Amino acid sequence: SDLSDLASLTNTPAAPAPTATVDEDGAAAASTSTTTTTFSDFDLLRPIEAINGLKPSGGIASSVFGSRKSRTWDMLIPPSTVRQPDPVQLVTSAVLLERDPFKFTEMPSAAPSESPTFSPTEYPSVSPSDYPSASPTVSPTNYPTITMAPTVFLWDTEPRPASLSNDYFDYNPASPRGPNSWRGVSNSAETRHWNSLQEYIDVDLDTNQCGNTGGTRQSPIDVRFDKADGQCFEYHEIRHEPGEFSVADPEVDAQILPTKLRIDYPYVVLDPDDVEEMGDSRPSWTVANWEVDSKGRDKLTVKDAVKGPSADIPKGWGYQLPVTHVDVKIPSEHWMEGKQYAAEYQIYLIQNRKAQRGAPVISILMDLDPDDKPNAALQVALDRFQAEYDKDMAQCEARRRKERRLDAILGEEFDATQEQSTWLDEPEEEEVKFQSYLRRAQERQGGFKYFDPWDAEIMRSIYFFGYEGSLTEPPCSEFLEWRIIDTPTTVSRKQLFQMKKLLFHHVDGNCKRTSTHYEGSVARPLQPYNGRMVHRCMCRDFIADKQRKQLKVQRCNWKDRDQWGFDKNTFTQEWYTRTHQYETPDHQKCAVWNDCADWNEDQAEAALNGGDTGGGGTTTVTQPTGGNASPWWWSF
Repeated sequence: SDLSDLASLTNTPAAPAPTATVDEDGAAAASTSTTTTTFSDFDLLRPIEAINGLKPSGGIASSVFGSRKSRTWDMLIPPSTVRQPDPVQLVTSAVLLERDPFKFTEMPSAAPSESPTFSPTEYPSVSPSDYPSASPTVSPTNYPTITMAPTVFLWDTEPRPASLSNDYFDYNPASPRGPNSWRGVSNSAETRHWNSLQEYIDVDLDTNQCGNTGGTRQSPIDVRFDKADGQCFEYHEIRHEPGEFSVADPEVDAQILPTKLRIDYPYVVLDPDDVEEMGDSRPSWTVANWEVDSKGRDKLTVKDAVKGPSADIPKGWGYQLPVTHVDVKIPSEHWMEGKQYAAEYQIYLIQNRKAQRGAPVISILMDLDPDDKPNAALQVALDRFQAEYDKDMAQCEARRRKERRLDAILGEEFDATQEQSTWLDEPEEEEVKFQSYLRRAQERQGGFKYFDPWDAEIMRSIYFFGYEGSLTEPPCSEFLEWRIIDTPTTVSRKQLFQMKKLLFHHVDGNCKRTSTHYEGSVARPLQPYNGRMVHRCMCRDFIADKQRKQLKVQRCNWKDRDQWGFDKNTFTQEWYTRTHQYETPDHQKCAVWNDCADWNEDQAEAALNGGDTGGGGTTTVTQPTGGNASPWWWSF
């Protein structure tokens, strides 16, 4: 290129052309009285310092270096005396190397430069930008856009194993083990997990119920107010306790499973009778009060004997129930008012009683924060998952390093598509990658804040939709009672991306991807209502315990319900009357499903005790009228 072009590139004005003389053969020779020359006639740049002492080569015109007769071998100088120029100072330097002035390095650097290059790169960037451009181009381009390579979907579905085990399932609708074919799955991870609590569950967990789509208890569903025809029998908020365990405790297991992120809590529950015998020497994390019984005797009443997180679920579940685990699913499995959310946070408990009632599940939907504000409480759990992710990646990188070294020692042929090294010469970028994963895994061991699964930043309301449902994975057992909190929590986009990467890009210590997602989803498709009863709780059913103490009331005034966040045009008196006409859940089941065995038993027991339940007959349910027989929720 011309020197003037180089000058324009470096913002340095071009030097004037040198003078020339003519030797005895009539050939032009460069004058030694000048230190610069033009190169408009050359394709290659050559050193010009001490011009008479350099041997011309490469076809450089003799008009610059002189004729052959004017050059002798005595003019040669050692190459070591030729100094290397600064590429940016090519124009003003007296020494110019034979190289492309626009190519500053022979090989691309491992990391981007601190400042942008002077000219556009030769090839387009590998990946697209994080955010779309502010606006489209004003007018179409003159030529069609050439795509260098097809766009790669960040959450591509993992290929199915060549051989499918009995417990394998995925979320691909077209898969032989997709949601429509889960009935054939046996001994799944969920089956093995819940089998340890089989004594508290009245269904056989070895029986797969995923094909029971005609029933009324399969989950998940879309909870909607216009389908909330059931009655809310809950009479106080969910009274939860954080427990003594931290996510950093060795007993707490953070698991990145093929279908979810899970925090698994140890089952540490004392028998209430044992706690009573301990008296005041009982563990500090138990809760018990001395009360006077019906015979006037002091008795220690145990209300919480769970070391980990727990909750007192209203509607006859008993005192504090232990949290068995917390799951995060992406996207949400349950929908609310026709909308699917970015993720779902599920808290599983178990009624550790011989009644075998089953397990309540508190579900909190996750939405993106409109201001992109992170959820600080949730981040504590994500940091623990990140530590597990980094630890597995470090183990994977260590395995790869070992394999590369063994391959080098054994002298086997390398696969050109695989990263390679010798046992003596580990590539620097591979060493950096390994040390990075190892360092991050070590740094995250410890340093965790306390994690409360019930934190107010996560659980933002005490009101919910409720229904009887099932597990959302094989064996789809029907022993759960779902409570869908009516107010979603929020997360930042960065946190959602982190959750997706943790779940969908996780590899185990053998460097194998573990997720069975389908295009970034591990959510079971919605199940039909099939006439099931879904209820919606509001302030007319109960208010927060703190407000009870302050206001000295158990529920809100019906006329003031809008001040408690319940729109009068939605929560009408007609809706409330229609959904609050039963005395007990058994009463409702008898009236709606004509399943009156339990209701008749309740009536018979009340008759023996001289009471009046207000219902009548064996299959006919009548509403009691007035007086003390009317439940408190029937009045306005």
